[in-house]
Amino acid sequence: MTSFDVAKGFSKASVSAADASPSGGPSPSPSPAPPPPASPPPEFFQAAVANAGIPVISLSPSGTVSFWNLAAARLFARPDNIVLNKPFDLLIPAEFRSTASHALQRTLQQRGVNMYEMAFVPPGGKTPVHVGVTLSCVLDANNQCIGIMAWLRNITIRKELETNLQRTRHMASLGTLAAGVAHHFNNIVCGMNTMVEMAISTEDPAAMSRALKMSAEAASRIGYITQSLLAFTHHDECEVDYADLTEELLRFADAVEPTLKNKGIELDLDLQAKRVAAIPRHRFSQALQHLLQNAEESFGEVADKSRPRRITIRTMSQDDQIMLQFSDNGHGIPAEGLAQIFDPFYTTKGVQGGGCKSNPGLGLTLVHGVVIDMGGHIWADSVDGQGATINMLIPIVV
Repeated sequence: MTSFDVAKGFSKASVSAADASPSGGPSPSPSPAPPPPASPPPEFFQAAVANAGIPVISLSPSGTVSFWNLAAARLFARPDNIVLNKPFDLLIPAEFRSTASHALQRTLQQRGVNMYEMAFVPPGGKTPVHVGVTLSCVLDANNQCIGIMAWLRNITIRKELETNLQRTRHMASLGTLAAGVAHHFNNIVCGMNTMVEMAISTEDPAAMSRALKMSAEAASRIGYITQSLLAFTHHDECEVDYADLTEELLRFADAVEPTLKNKGIELDLDLQAKRVAAIPRHRFSQALQHLLQNAEESFGEVADKSRPRRITIRTMSQDDQIMLQFSDNGHGIPAEGLAQIFDPFYTTKGVQGGGCKSNPGLGLTLVHGVVIDMGGHIWADSVDGQGATINMLIPIVV
């Protein structure tokens, strides 16, 4: 009975809908749309900015402070009469003013958003406060910049965490370095002891000569590791012989090309950078030798005749820097090792890395040290099985 009543009710609803159709009679008028929500008055936004939880400062296009909220006043701990209608530079330490001025000019020119960071010690304070500043342009109806809003963030805690993380990584690197040095020196010294004991105990002059010769070779390996570590950690600026980057690359290519040709390796030069970039001749020459050795070893012992073996050295200008790329089309670097290739004693070819060569794993570490000492940046790109590229950004020193 209940199901029948429900069905009957649906039937009546269907008939009513038919009666309301155009063929059955006039349609009822539609319900009026709800009114749009009222926009908050301007006073609401003014109060929201004034009482916001983050510091906000309003600047004129010339950089004069026209307004700051309560959070900004608390951050800088200065009274209004010292800040309002004064240049924003008064709140910025001298060492950050150039950065702040450039960011302000870029914001005006681009009518966009720019960011920078600074640190200052508030009046009466003892520790610096680190602040991240975001500048955004305020545009009028004609798309003209009528002012700049500075949004500030207290990033002191983040900076402390970054410092602690950097210290932790530094200690971890020292541990890795110490372990690598101890491992190599222990292996070499144990071998030397064995050879010396053999030389002392034997009465065969030939065996004694071989044992002493092997001991001398082991001592030379210790000397190489020591000199490599010294070159990585310190160099005397007074003894640096500077040369032009392009000049040094041409000299290097001229010296190694005949040997590479005999090994069946092509050397391509693509030197597009025209400006002079000063590099330490001796140390940079050593870095190029390490890069070359690393590239040669990436081809393996057996040549793949279906693909010519090639090393490419390329330079190109990038603003006030020169990009130097040292590429090969060898086996590439495995993805899991890409982030470690510049670490001291990291190797996949030496005995420590499971290889069979006398390679302590300091070559790319020395290259990294040379580039960083010049104020540059270095990183690696690789596709496993297709080759690798060492990218170096070298600053142009005028």
